[in-house]
Amino acid sequence: MRFFLFITISVVARNVNSQTILPSFSAVHNQKSVDWTPSNVTSSGWVDASDSESYTASGTTLTGVTDKSGVSSLEVNGTPTIISGGLNGLNVFDFSGTSENIMNNISGGYVPHTDGSGNHWAIGIFLADNVDNKRDSFWSLETNSSPVRDYSVSSSTSSNSWPGELDLDGLANNRISSTIGNSDDWSASASIDNWHIVVAIFNKTGNRVQVRLNGDYVVNVSDYDNSIQTNQQLRLMRNRGSVHLDGRLAEFISVKDIPGTGGTDISDVEKAEGYLAHKWGLTGNLPVSHPYKSSAPTN
Repeated sequence: MRFFLFITISVVARNVNSQTILPSFSAVHNQKSVDWTPSNVTSSGWVDASDSESYTASGTTLTGVTDKSGVSSLEVNGTPTIISGGLNGLNVFDFSGTSENIMNNISGGYVPHTDGSGNHWAIGIFLADNVDNKRDSFWSLETNSSPVRDYSVSSSTSSNSWPGELDLDGLANNRISSTIGNSDDWSASASIDNWHIVVAIFNKTGNRVQVRLNGDYVVNVSDYDNSIQTNQQLRLMRNRGSVHLDGRLAEFISVKDIPGTGGTDISDVEKAEGYLAHKWGLTGNLPVSHPYKSSAPTN
């Protein structure tokens, strides 16, 4: 009888103890969501002027930049400067338009900027200060592979304005988009001397080539015939040649993946737009219908 009583008490005690280590339903249910960041996508380049630990300087002159994606090596050309508190209290980079840029290291700068199937998108916050060449570009990807299928996001005019165009290849056949051809004009302009959220999307899965300005489409073509090359050299504030933009850069992310969950979905792009808008104080740029107009994206 004593032996039976001891076993019963031991089993009850174990059950009580095991219950005490189980998390309550309310604790699990009330866990806080985590803010979305570019670390949540497969980035192939990430430059962030607000993160002073990711670049080096001599006084206010920018001397080196680290790719926060960890994918590639970046080099700073010329003497761009750091503007303290240039946007929403955060630092930005300023480029004079005279041979100043940030780009993938020229000695080994052709790195994968697509997923190998042509899927790629890139987003950044830019300000054009002065436009004097129709090839002035916020950014470009330049390939050393054949056929030469790459792109740039350009002004399309030299008259100190930004009507905007997406420049593609100059091939005679097997083009990126037979509908677009050499280039496609934006349906809306970016104002000079103002900050803008700009996105380029090459969605092979959904057969789309698109550009978005402040959360709205300015290029939207359902014709992505032949993939841009996988290995590309990223050039910020420089076109695929030697034209440099006079302007400013806050943050830029290049992604080697589809823009969302599949097909024509662009939910990851929308999250990136929301992340940048809330971080940099540009929610006023987004349309009322944008899913992250009022609150930053979470996971």
